[in-house]
Amino acid sequence: MNTTHDIASVLKIMQAHGWEMTSAQRHRLARYADLLREWNGRINLISRKDEEQLWRNHILHSLAVLITLPFPREGRVVDIGSGGGLPGIPLAIMLPGVQFVLADSIGKKIRALGQMAAELEIGNVSIFNGRVEDATMLETHGRRADCVTARAVTRLDALVRWAVPLLRSDGDRRLIAWKGGDLTEEITEARRHPLVKEIGEHRIEIPEEPWFAMEEKKLVEARF
Repeated sequence: MNTTHDIASVLKIMQAHGWEMTSAQRHRLARYADLLREWNGRINLISRKDEEQLWRNHILHSLAVLITLPFPREGRVVDIGSGGGLPGIPLAIMLPGVQFVLADSIGKKIRALGQMAAELEIGNVSIFNGRVEDATMLETHGRRADCVTARAVTRLDALVRWAVPLLRSDGDRRLIAWKGGDLTEEITEARRHPLVKEIGEHRIEIPEEPWFAMEEKKLVEARF
């Protein structure tokens, strides 16, 4: 199956799993796809070979967390290595009650992110240009997040180290990472961090789009 998705098919899939979109959300998500393609023609935000399957490989992949795991409906989320805004912008569009901090160390990506967020008029997004482990990031955003997200960024043990100083000191604190393939070694290493209470992998299984299961796309959730 190699369906080329669009806003209509993604809306239908999300509705099948209990997620409705307002007309404003549909407009923003569709416009975001257009902007991501436009910016990708100038700077490398996603693989050029993925552009035909942008909706499946990137937008629906980002939104899959809402189908696969419980996700905050309010509070604060830091998205590490946000790049072209994935998963941060699609999730911010779907979750207006959550404040998203999109962080990336590459200046040209952050400039693109800022302009896309401004054009989309997403009021629950802020942008940070720098490494998440740097003092400036920790002074501004440290110990405030309920959840940290990271899509195709780096190994889990590094993500755990970076996430801990960003997360609140109490309550339900989580890291969610978009991964794939055999994660046994990465999870074993990440479990060694003394603050990890539990960590597990969850297959992305969306019956309407079997590509995720065929490609062994997964979400790893660490709780602290």
